[in-house]
Amino acid sequence: MAAKILMAGSIMMDLILQMPRVPHPSESILGTTYSNAGGGKGSNSAVAAAKAGAEVSVCGTLGQDANGEALIGMLKDVGIDVSNLTLKEGANTGMAVIMLEEDGMNRIAIYTGANNDTTPQSVDAAFEGKEYDALMMQLETPLETNVHAFELARERGMITCLDAGPAQEYPLERFKNITILSPNETETEALVGILPVDDDTCVAASKILQERSACKYVVLKMGDKGSFIYGEGISQMVPTFKVESVDPTAAGDCFTGVLVKQYAETGDIIASARYASAAAAISVQYLGAQPSLPTKEVIDAFLEERG
Repeated sequence: MAAKILMAGSIMMDLILQMPRVPHPSESILGTTYSNAGGGKGSNSAVAAAKAGAEVSVCGTLGQDANGEALIGMLKDVGIDVSNLTLKEGANTGMAVIMLEEDGMNRIAIYTGANNDTTPQSVDAAFEGKEYDALMMQLETPLETNVHAFELARERGMITCLDAGPAQEYPLERFKNITILSPNETETEALVGILPVDDDTCVAASKILQERSACKYVVLKMGDKGSFIYGEGISQMVPTFKVESVDPTAAGDCFTGVLVKQYAETGDIIASARYASAAAAISVQYLGAQPSLPTKEVIDAFLEERG
């Protein structure tokens, strides 16, 4: 049965600026192309889960502007329930400006905009009369809204996942007994002061993360190394799949969304991480955050081909 997932979090419009390289201070360079695509860590994860086969609802806030209307349409197009999205008059829809170099390296500036206006009360409405298997959160919406969503989900016995990005200090102690805590390398360093680069540093960082949050699993997103799973007697790197990267913007969000979907359906964290790694590997081969996210059929075919 398809997992039912609530994403309470960020939704943004991405502005993708392609260029040979980022300019030096006081330098101007000629870019190649620019484009818009749906984005935001929360929205990316929600779309990834939906395209992989989950039933997904989103709770968040957009500006009452052209970008907000366009993003609602994009989410509807992949079958996501948008009944708990708010269009706020006078607010600007969140935006991420992505500077994408020709070698695939990216730099991202995030403007949260209307995402800051998502309240605990809006989360109450998203839970009212609904049943979900899992909750996904990120750090691009207010802390108190995340904490409230987490408490409501925990009361209902739901799987809970916090994607601990963007990198910042964060009171993980307020998410006691969360199911999955998933930062990337720089986010891990911001949280615990340890940059995970190998098994030893992954274990050291994971122990602190688990002590602070009492999470069931720490899932460190390690870029082209894969993901490191820690908890419930597991301490294991799950390698990624080697592909030619075009745009890595949504890879981590793709991984998180598909991981939560698979784990909600199977209860196997290692198998879920491998499946999510395949989805992320597919996503980096295409331009744009949400346009790059693969369907279940594409992921299954990729895995069958790789063996």
